[in-house]
Amino acid sequence: MAATKTAATRKADAPSPAEYLQDALEELTKARERAGGDIRSGIDSAIDRTRDALKEAGSEAQGQISEWRGTLDRTTDDVRRELGILAVRAQRSPEALRAMSAEIRKRKTEISAGK
Repeated sequence: MAATKTAATRKADAPSPAEYLQDALEELTKARERAGGDIRSGIDSAIDRTRDALKEAGSEAQGQISEWRGTLDRTTDDVRRELGILAVRAQRSPEALRAMSAEIRKRKTEISAGK
C-alpha cells in the first residue's frame, strides 16, 4: 500500500506535458543566447515548432472539452451522476478533491437558489 501511495504521489507531482514543453522552450531560449550563426537558426526553428505544437495541443484540448460538454448536456441525470463519481475516483491529490468539493458546494447552492 505504501508503495502505491508513493507512486501515486510522485505521479501527481510530476510536471504536465505543457510544463515539460514550457521548460524545453526556456532551455532552448537560453541555448540560443549562447549560440551563434547556424546553430542559432536551428534553435529558433525548434523554438517556433515547439510553440506551435503547444498552441495546437491547447486548441485540440479545448475542442475536445467543448465536445465533451456538448455530450454531457445531452445526457440523463443518472449518467451525469455516474460520470461525477468516476471523476471523483480519478483524482490523484487531496488538492484536486478539495477543488471539486468547493465546486460541488457552489453548484449545490446555485441549484438550491434556483428552485
